[in-house]
Amino acid sequence: MTSKKILYALVAIVAIIAVVASAGTYALMNSSSGGKTVTVADATSLQYTVDVTYNGTTTLAKFAGENLGSSDKILRVDLSGSGSNYDLILNTENQTAWQTFDGNWTDVSNYYNDIMTSGCGMRWNANVAALANWSGTGNCTYTDSTTATTFRIYNVVINPTLDASLFQHT
Repeated sequence: MTSKKILYALVAIVAIIAVVASAGTYALMNSSSGGKTVTVADATSLQYTVDVTYNGTTTLAKFAGENLGSSDKILRVDLSGSGSNYDLILNTENQTAWQTFDGNWTDVSNYYNDIMTSGCGMRWNANVAALANWSGTGNCTYTDSTTATTFRIYNVVINPTLDASLFQHT
């Protein structure tokens, strides 16, 4: 085989790979959303992880939400750090809140409004607002200037299928 034929064969292979890769990427990006790119603002469910750093100490927070944009939104927040775990489930439909420290669930629905306006509900909203400017890949980092707390959001999954048990307090 002459070097000219080898060159033509290599160019053809590279062209085929480029076409297949482009088609595959297009199909993956547009397959479940009818050709529309789905953003955090459009999500009906969302899951992400946050490193919360305050005064040099970092706490891991995992957030999940479903039925977003509806009156029956449900949120879950799991915090871990300093050797303990805290979990919270908020249900906007019936305005209930359940929390656990290391596995014992307690009904804290009497504090639902406070949790939504100044606690984890407020933080969910701040994180989603920060993700509105997110590129769709990598991390999203912002700082709360009132507390000098830094939030690094990552492992963002838009419209994941979330197991119903994630939002149960038993």
